[in-house]
Formats: sequence, structure tokens, C-alpha cells
Amino acid sequence: MIRRLPSLLTIALIAALLSGPSTALACGPFSLDTIFVFTVHPEYPLENFARGDLGTIQPSYARSYLYVAYRYLNGNSFTPDEQNALVELWRDRLNLRWEPTEEQSVKRWLEARNKVANAAAITNIEVYRSREKPNEYETYLNCQKDSFETAVATLEARNKQWGADSASVKTWVEAQDQVFANCSEGKHVPAATDADADTLVRADRQYQIAAANFYAGDFDQALAGFQAIAADRGSPWHDAAPYLIARTFLRKASLGAEEQKAASLTESEKQLDKILASQELKESHDNARRLLSLVRLRLHPKDVVRELAISLTGKKANPNLKQELWDYTVLLDQFVGDEPASAFPPKVAELAGDDLTDWLFTFQSDKSEAAAHAIERWQATSSLPWLLAALAKVDFHNPSVAALKRAGSAIPTNSPAFPSAVFQIVRLNIAAGRFSEARAMLDELLRKDRAHLNASALNSLRHQRMLVANNLDEFLSYSQSAPAGMSWNDDGREIPAEADDVSEGLKSLQGKPLFDSDAAKVLNEKIPLSLLKQAAVSKTLPEHLRRDVAQAAWVRAVILRDETTAAELALTLKALVPEMASQLDNFLAAPDWQAKQFAAIYAWLRFPGLEPTVDTGIGRQIPLSEQDSYRDNWWCSAAYIASTDNSEESAKKRAANEVMAPAFLTSAQQANAGKEYALLSSLGAAPNYISQQVVAWATRNPNDPRVPEALHLAVNTTRHGCTDKQTGKWSKAAYDFLHRRYPNNTWTKQTPYWFKD
Repeated sequence: MIRRLPSLLTIALIAALLSGPSTALACGPFSLDTIFVFTVHPEYPLENFARGDLGTIQPSYARSYLYVAYRYLNGNSFTPDEQNALVELWRDRLNLRWEPTEEQSVKRWLEARNKVANAAAITNIEVYRSREKPNEYETYLNCQKDSFETAVATLEARNKQWGADSASVKTWVEAQDQVFANCSEGKHVPAATDADADTLVRADRQYQIAAANFYAGDFDQALAGFQAIAADRGSPWHDAAPYLIARTFLRKASLGAEEQKAASLTESEKQLDKILASQELKESHDNARRLLSLVRLRLHPKDVVRELAISLTGKKANPNLKQELWDYTVLLDQFVGDEPASAFPPKVAELAGDDLTDWLFTFQSDKSEAAAHAIERWQATSSLPWLLAALAKVDFHNPSVAALKRAGSAIPTNSPAFPSAVFQIVRLNIAAGRFSEARAMLDELLRKDRAHLNASALNSLRHQRMLVANNLDEFLSYSQSAPAGMSWNDDGREIPAEADDVSEGLKSLQGKPLFDSDAAKVLNEKIPLSLLKQAAVSKTLPEHLRRDVAQAAWVRAVILRDETTAAELALTLKALVPEMASQLDNFLAAPDWQAKQFAAIYAWLRFPGLEPTVDTGIGRQIPLSEQDSYRDNWWCSAAYIASTDNSEESAKKRAANEVMAPAFLTSAQQANAGKEYALLSSLGAAPNYISQQVVAWATRNPNDPRVPEALHLAVNTTRHGCTDKQTGKWSKAAYDFLHRRYPNNTWTKQTPYWFKD
């Protein structure tokens, strides 16, 4: 008996999950993020995707989802049972659920053996065993549920034969306890019985000794034991032994020395072929076939990839869909890993002997060769999967673009390919500067077919419409999107938060429009202050977004020394954030720019949630006046804006995160926005800038009654804000000034330290 999910092929993965460092178990804090477009997998509920609601298909989806897309794009579907199997597979993987059936099997065994007269009670059996390897430590599932089910069935049979209160049953249970002691550690082997012992007692003990060696990892001894049993036609374990020999060879291949892995797998394959050729062992055939599939996964993986791909794309209902898709995608991971770029073209040519595998690798690849290959395959097949792959891979310079766009535009609106095709056609139009054409397509789609789009698809199309906006109000209208979901960003998965995980404050934002990362990036990097000022009063934005824009624009105006704009925005911000009224009144009443600037810095110190940028998603949830315990204070992102890493990899990452300026911006407006953002980026960590400004004002105005508090708060920013290598210098400067000039002040006594790191 074997455990089918996960297959033995994934034992190393399970071991890594159980023993290695895990981001899922990292020590937080984990923030609740908004997801506007699901990229790791389709949006929830996953049942919709399994039914064919594909939305805009992302190349970054895991391959099990792309397989489903491929099937639907080819005009095939899944039965209700197959859809359920798909969703089960996805849930197992997303939740790292490995069929916790061993626990119930152990429980049933313990309940049965604890009823045996005079047997010492056992309350727990650990089924996982650890082992050390060079520079590695792994844990694997050693005793599976069939072990305990067999033990329960055997105990019931022996109770009937020998009597539940017999010494023979007690002795059998004690030996079985030794067998299961090997599940987690050591080597515990029952002693052989006397030569004159009952035949059944001797046969059982021989089996228990072989099993104990198996679980202890002494596979050569286990093989010798099972082979002896297979040769003994009088043993009740005779028919099971050939299968157990094959299983031992497979376990030896999995856990034994690397150099003997192929030989052990070959022996297991030979043994299983013998079983399947024997009518005498017919009862073992089902188990042997399942085990043989695992052996072949390990021994002939390329052949199995092709066989599985053919089976997975067949038109007949597939009762083994879940297992086959699991094994197929794990095999692909074994060959090319999670990074699709490495798979194309060399490993594709080596591995992809079928259309499905070829398409998966091509669709996920970001290499230039993928576009040419996708076009070639589309021209050869005229299939929707290859049309979408070609549309997704080409750039607007490609000579095949016109033909691809015509073919994509001919896709009917009820096709599962339609949203993806429109998205890619619009992408190409935008890249080519054909903004009017892109606007027309998007406006027609959003007007006629909006109801047929899931939230992720709608948001991806709204993002494109934002970039081709005709004016600021149109841009602001499309810059706000309702999230497709919320997720704890603990390990890269996009699993939605449970209702109980969401605070009342966050619940109030659910369904409300927010800025996604691209919209926030455009507002922060591409929109000049002159337009941010207009956005802060635009009724196109709801109040909560206007509030964010207003605070960002006001702080930015102060940093950029734009006195007129700062004064106008102070009035706007006062209406939107009334708790800042007194601070803003002081700013407006200050007699000159230096005094105004310090009044603004003083307000910033007392309202650590202020920043010259707008937030992405749900953003900072505690009040602006409160200090965040996780350092989201005083423009935390400023510590990371100016990167000194000029490596090629860093440049690629920056290029990948770049967003285009909206189409309505003039070249002068774009230039102004670039200069403004460059100046903001040059400031470094916000605590450094704030401390510099406070020390400069204190030096010129030591008698200002606000100075001691401002110096104290400046030192506080270097402890509770985001910092860099220069922060310690400014922390000490503010600390020294405070202690030297105001030694007996209350604020001085509240500042016993400065902070280096």
C-alpha cells in the first residue's frame, strides 16, 4: 500500500518544507495586503476558474492553472468531478495540506492495541523520521497509514485465532510496538522466535523483523527478510512480500546513496513487472500498477511527462486527473524549477515532446526566442492557446503583430480567450503609441462586457485605461480600483484573509476603491506637484483617496520649497484632516518660509503617518498622529527609494517595475515630475532629513519653545522610522544639541539615548 499524494517523487520537497527555513513560519509582522490582480493563481473562488472563467490569464500562474486554461482554450472542458479534483489539488497545495490520514490511522491502531490485556498503554506514535545528510537535514514520512491499517487488521485476526487475552497476542503487540518505534528514530528490531514456536507466530515475527528493518532504514536487511518470506509459500505474508520487495527498492532509491539510486529503481521496476505478469499475485496488481507509476516517474521522467501530458489533454473523463496533474507539474518543476525563463529554449527542446508542455514553457518564458516560437506554432496550428501565447510574447515592432491583432480581434466575446486577447492587443497598441485605438477598445469592452469580467480582469483593463486617459479627471477615475481580494503577505501565496482576520477598520474599506501599486507609482513618480494639487480637490476621487493625495502633496510641496502650493494645500488638508488644524494654522501663520518649513516639520514629527507619497492598497490604518509599532512612520519608503545598487540585476528589477507616464501628460509635466521625484529620492531616509531640518532650526532659533520637543521627536524618528547608514550621525547630532543646550528640560530627560542603527 502506498500513499498517493504527494507522490514519492516529492519526498525531498516535503522534507524541505518540514525541516528547512520556511517563509510561512517566519516571524512577521505580516501585513494584510490588497490584491488587485491575482498573479500567482486565479482569483477566488477557484471553482470559477475550474469552470472556465479564465479572466486575463497571467504567465505567472502556476502551471496547474495554466494547464486548465490550455484545455479550455482548446475547446475542451472538465466534468463536474474533474472540476472538483482540480480545486482539491489547488487547495492542497495552497494550504500545504498533505492528506493528514496518518493521524487517524495511528489513532485507530492505538485504540486497538491498548485494549490488549496486560499491554502497557501507548498514547502517541510519531510517523516522521529525520536523517542527516552532508550540509542538510531532512524529515520524511516514514510510517504511512497502510502500516497501521495492516496492523489493526492483523491484530483483529490474531485475537480471533489466539484469543484476545492470550500471551501470544500480547507478545505480538510488543513486537509490533518495536516495529513502530522505528517510525521516528533508532533501530528497534524484535528478536527472532524460537525454532519450535508456532508456525504462524514465526511467520508473523519474520514479517515484523523485515518491517522493522525497513522503517529503521536498513534496506538490505529488509530486502533479505521480504525475499525469504516470498520464498516461503506457507507464510501468510507470502503474497504481499513481492510487492514489499519492490517497495523496499524504491525506498532505498529515495533515501539511500545517490550512486545506487538508478540501480535500485531498476530493480523495483523489474520486480513490479514480475508481479503484474503473475496471475498468482493478481490481488497485488492494483497496488503494483500505482507503485510502478511512481518508479517510472523517477526512472523515466521524460517519458512519463509525455505520457501524462497526452493523458491530461485527452477528451475522455479522467478519474485520475488530480494525481496525474500533480505528478506532471511536479516533474516539470524537477526539470526546470519555478523560474520559467531558464526553461526556454534548451530544456524545452529536450523535454517538450507534446503540445501542452511546449505551450506551458513558451507562455511562461520571457526570452525573445519564445515570441518567435509562439508565432511559428500559431501559424502551424491556428489554435487559440498559441495565438494568446504569441500575443503575450511579441512586442509592437514584430512584423507579425498586425496579423496577430486581427486574429485576436476576431475572438468572440463569449470565448474564454476574449479578455486575455483584448488585454494583449491593448498592450501592443499602447506600446506603439496608438492610444486612441486602445481607448476605443477598452471603452467598448468596459461598456458592453463589464459584467462578464472577474475583478482581476476588470482591474487589469482599468489599469490600461488609466494609462491612456485624455485628462487628469479621466486618469483619476481609472486610477482607483476595488481590490479583488485581501491576503496576508506571509509567504508569497495569495490566500484570502478569513473574515475573522480583518479588523473593523479594514472591513469598512472592503469594496471601496483604492490605489493599486501601479496607480500609486504613477501618482508618486509621474504626476507633477501642480497636478497633485488639483487631484487633492477633485471630486472624481472619494474622500479617503483625496485625503491621501492631499497629505502627500502638502508634504511634497514643503520639501520642494513651493510656498504657494504648500499654503493652498494646507487649507485643503485642514478640511480633510481636521485633527491637524492647529498645526496647519501655525504653518499658515508663520512669518517667513523658514518658519513655515519648521512648522511643517514640527507637524510631521507629531503626525508620523504623513509622507510625500500616496499609499498602495489599504495603506497605513492607524491614525496619522499615532506612531506605528512596525516602523511605518515618517515616510518609511524613503529609506529605500535611492538605491546605490547599480548592478545589472538591480537595473533589470527597476526597469521591470517602471510604469509609463499617462498619455495626457505633456513633456514639460513629465519633466517636472521627474525632477521632483529625483529630489525626493535624493533625501535618503526621512529621519535623516527631518533631523537635519530640526537641528538647523534649533541652531538659528534656540529660544523657540518647540525646539526641545522637536529635538526629542527627531531622535525618536531615528529609532522608530526606517533608517540608513547615515542615520546614526543625525540621531547623535539631535541628541547632543538637546542635552547640551537644554540639560534640565523635560524633553531632555525623556531622551536618554541616541540610536546608531
